[in-house]
Amino acid sequence: MNTVQLDHAFNIIDANRNGYVTLSEITSALEVHQIALDAGSLDTAFRELDKDGDGRLSRAEFSGFQLEPYNSSVGTTLAKFLA
Repeated sequence: MNTVQLDHAFNIIDANRNGYVTLSEITSALEVHQIALDAGSLDTAFRELDKDGDGRLSRAEFSGFQLEPYNSSVGTTLAKFLA
């Protein structure tokens, strides 16, 4: 997933348009778009990327889904929003 795609996915997931995404928003977006993802993998990746521990991902933190190992697991799944 490149930066433009990741930014677009962030905009889709950020349901309340507050500039952050929560685990709940990601999960809901996946469910609405009928995209399957292992909840444990998503939870683990989310907690690791949430560098400040505030329970939400900023755009900068969300960009971590581009990096390995997230790109090959969660990032690939998030790319399905753009298909």
